[in-house]
Amino acid sequence: MAISRLKTGSSNSPKQPNSGRRSFIWKTGAAMSAVIASAAAGISKFSPDHDSGLKGDVDRLSNQIGRLEDANAIRRLHQTYESYLDKGMYDEVVDMFAGDAEAVFNGGVFSGKDKGVRRLYCDHFSQGRTGRKIEPAPGFEPDPARLLDVVEVAPDRKSAKAQFPYSMQVGTPLTGDLPLLEMARLQGQGIRQWWEGGIHEVSYVKEGDAWKIKRLEYQVMSKADYKPGRSYAKPISVPQFSGIYPENPNGPDKLIAAKSKGRQA
Repeated sequence: MAISRLKTGSSNSPKQPNSGRRSFIWKTGAAMSAVIASAAAGISKFSPDHDSGLKGDVDRLSNQIGRLEDANAIRRLHQTYESYLDKGMYDEVVDMFAGDAEAVFNGGVFSGKDKGVRRLYCDHFSQGRTGRKIEPAPGFEPDPARLLDVVEVAPDRKSAKAQFPYSMQVGTPLTGDLPLLEMARLQGQGIRQWWEGGIHEVSYVKEGDAWKIKRLEYQVMSKADYKPGRSYAKPISVPQFSGIYPENPNGPDKLIAAKSKGRQA
């Protein structure tokens, strides 16, 4: 009986390494390592600049957001200013100014929060009940473009400038020794009042976290003989300050040339 002898084939013996494949893998790995090393070197080299640029972008965005918040805070501050004036809260108005602030009104400059500015609001404005908000006089409605408020905050967020429209009642006590005038004063009258409209030009400074008024100027566009509820109005001319403090107890610290525009007699 013939016995067939099984041959030991490749299935039972270990495979010999494929030197070509091994060489390919080694070359590929070496190339990948070189690429990774190169990328790592690139990252190491440019990462600080990238981080610096990213930080700069974040800082700029943060500054822009902060300036928008400042602009909104200034708008609220001016709304409070107008509200205090409307209610005759003149001491509270003065507290909104910086120590070295100045206010410009009717051709005069009032300097210093506790001197000129207080003299303007607590003495001059209070006597004429100036500052109450009223609608524009008939026929004197402003250009809609002038009704927009503008606020510009400096890049360092320490100062700002703004423009706000205003429409208010202005008054000044009548002078003289006539008996009728004296009787009117005793009855709380004796005040010449008119409507005035224009632009508040305001500069602000930040003290700590709070905004304060550095300079406020009334840029007059129109004045008219008008009282709320009346259907007609006519332009008027009101004399500007002609004397300074202390000769005029309620007067400004210095006089300036008029900048008023618009319709007046």
